[in-house]
Amino acid sequence: MRSILTDWLFSVEWLQNISIKNIIAQKMNTIGQLASLTAGHPFRESIENALDGDVAVVQMKDVDPEKGLDNGKLYHVRLTGRKKPDYLRRGDILFVGRGYRIFAVLVDEDLECTVACSHFFVIRVNNAQDVMPGYLAWYINHTQAQRYFSQRVAGTVLPYVNRKVLEELPVVLPPLAVQQGIVKAHCCGLTEKALLESLIEKKKQLLEGLLEKTLEQYQGDRV
Repeated sequence: MRSILTDWLFSVEWLQNISIKNIIAQKMNTIGQLASLTAGHPFRESIENALDGDVAVVQMKDVDPEKGLDNGKLYHVRLTGRKKPDYLRRGDILFVGRGYRIFAVLVDEDLECTVACSHFFVIRVNNAQDVMPGYLAWYINHTQAQRYFSQRVAGTVLPYVNRKVLEELPVVLPPLAVQQGIVKAHCCGLTEKALLESLIEKKKQLLEGLLEKTLEQYQGDRV
């Protein structure tokens, strides 16, 4: 816990020492200029988990804007057709553009024979020397990008962001060193939050156990 807090404080201090003028001076780019966008794999029928499935599928249930991608319970299917699936790669970004939570999740590990379902746009960075995938995923979830999306969503019953709006999202692009610092500070913050939430839950369980034992002392043999 102390190590995480130290890393977080160091990252914040480092970012505070960066000249704001240098960041503002960086040119603006759009996602369409920085990355390619493809739709997730189309399934004609509902996705059912198959014991003999050889392809894993990332669905909405498997992603969270803070916890990221949980690949521990992916459904497996058998794909038919001649077209080879566009399997996910490390560094891909899954964009959720439908619903009341617009967000992106980074694929931060190697996945074997895994596709995203059609609920996602898959964003693949053209050149990692220009923009870090982790930074781009963070930026999409940041207030500036979220404000941009909220002003351009379509649909009344179920809001959605179309491909054109996503491609035209302006992205502030600081130097790679700054991008790395932002991603590190963000990850440290999420880790600290998860640890604190776990600690709170354990303290809650401990307190409930103590209170239960206190009641048992006065119950005796009564039910």
